[in-house]
Amino acid sequence: MKEKRREIVNDSMQALHALAKLIPQLNSRSSLSEMLETINKALGASLAWVSVDDNDGLQRVVCAGDVACHAFEVTDFLASTLLARHHRSWRVVYWKEHIGRTLFPPQHPGHAQLQSGVLCKLSSRDWRCSGYFFLAFDERLHALPILKNIVVVLVERLKDYFEEIVTREKTAHEMQRVVTQYKTLFERAPVLMNSFDKHNRCVLWNAECEKVFGWSMAEIIAHSDPLMLFYPDPEERRRVRESVHISPLKDMYEWHPLRKDGTQLTILWSNILLPDGSILNIGLDITERKKAEQQLAVKATTDDLTGCLNRSAILQRLKTALAASSRQDADSHFCVLMFDLDYFKQINDEWGHQTGDAALVHFCDRIREVSPEHAALGRVGGEEFLLLLARADGEAATRLATRLRQALKAKPLVVGDKKLELAFSAGAVEVCRGQRDTSALLTRADKALYDAKRTGRGKTVLASDYL
Repeated sequence: MKEKRREIVNDSMQALHALAKLIPQLNSRSSLSEMLETINKALGASLAWVSVDDNDGLQRVVCAGDVACHAFEVTDFLASTLLARHHRSWRVVYWKEHIGRTLFPPQHPGHAQLQSGVLCKLSSRDWRCSGYFFLAFDERLHALPILKNIVVVLVERLKDYFEEIVTREKTAHEMQRVVTQYKTLFERAPVLMNSFDKHNRCVLWNAECEKVFGWSMAEIIAHSDPLMLFYPDPEERRRVRESVHISPLKDMYEWHPLRKDGTQLTILWSNILLPDGSILNIGLDITERKKAEQQLAVKATTDDLTGCLNRSAILQRLKTALAASSRQDADSHFCVLMFDLDYFKQINDEWGHQTGDAALVHFCDRIREVSPEHAALGRVGGEEFLLLLARADGEAATRLATRLRQALKAKPLVVGDKKLELAFSAGAVEVCRGQRDTSALLTRADKALYDAKRTGRGKTVLASDYL
């Protein structure tokens, strides 16, 4: 192989033949490293490198060959060479021997291995120096002027290729940087990002998805129908597929998928249609926020002590029920029961306020026990409570009051080793003719309650609500 190298560079005819054979193998579709390897093989070189300045003024160095060479070694070599040849008129310079000593430090293998070398300027279209091309050989070459001419011809042929390749590889490098950046963003983004193809196979599943849902991408891919893991209900699963593949959602929409442990989540999903026709799903886990909102909503409408609706909430329920009531629709008729614990002040005075609070809680618990499922119970004042009974009349309200008295007798309030049997008075009002005046209705209920107390307490007085 070494004998062949000497023949190529020392014999002009064989050198021209090698060059003629080499040129057709070079094209801009190759990478810089591939092109340099081709040149090495054809000319018998052990090292080739090109150093090109890009449009941003940054030096790009690409090396190829049997001898390892790094960009900083190229930079140092160029700096010392250009300093030694400070005039700008030269185009090609060559070394007959010991080029390895100039290029590498003593500990580098190439320091003793490389002998001859050729350095050639690359010129841009405006004849300014845009970089350098270099070849180095293991053997000391006697006819370097021939090689010098070959390199000049070669560089002239390659300078446009180098520029094009550098531009292309820079673009590819930048694209790879962007892809890597977005891939990192995709993986580390604190939002859910995934994609399923038209065959319901998962093709994207970022770290946040695995964290929130508990499923790894491998587990999802292994499942025949991955969406079933999150949406067991077939109808809901159908709607999810439709939202992704048929009518992608442009706005955020709330879904309730399941975690791996069966916990239901609340996720806001939106879909982005990508240029290749695939759908990227972007989601935000709002489960905890939703729970907090619900807790705040409950707190805003709930009486802290008894757990029933507070005054504003129960009056709003009453107002809504009145607005929905109709003279013609019997199902919209309802009944109102207003309760008041009898002798409550006496309980506080004799037993203490702590027992008084326990009495209120005990009383509400018993009301809930005897009330129908859709009844609404609220505290309107100290020991006064309002109960809305949908689709009920005065007779049903009276029966419920009777059951409540029986429940209070069967389950008295236990205070230490004593039992306290609670009693109450109640006023009931039927709403059956589309009444709309909340104040008037409360006045009638309050009057009926007053009549129950005035006539001996422990009673339920019904006042029919005819206008």
